[in-house]
Amino acid sequence: MDDLSYDPVDQLTPRELETLRAIALGLSAKEVAKLLNIAPRTVERHIDHIRLKTRTRNRSHMVAFAIANGLV
Repeated sequence: MDDLSYDPVDQLTPRELETLRAIALGLSAKEVAKLLNIAPRTVERHIDHIRLKTRTRNRSHMVAFAIANGLV
């Protein structure tokens, strides 16, 4: 994969985007799970995938990424 053409935003699934937006609003994994009607563990897996795809270190960094890329 060519690093110059890699756009992490394009790599996120619609569900990962929903999860990222909810996390950016300050919701916990449990609250996101309730909102999206999925298991909390599934939310944690989405968060892990988002971190890997966006190359962010933690939830705070993910939120900063989302803001910088106009996702929230």
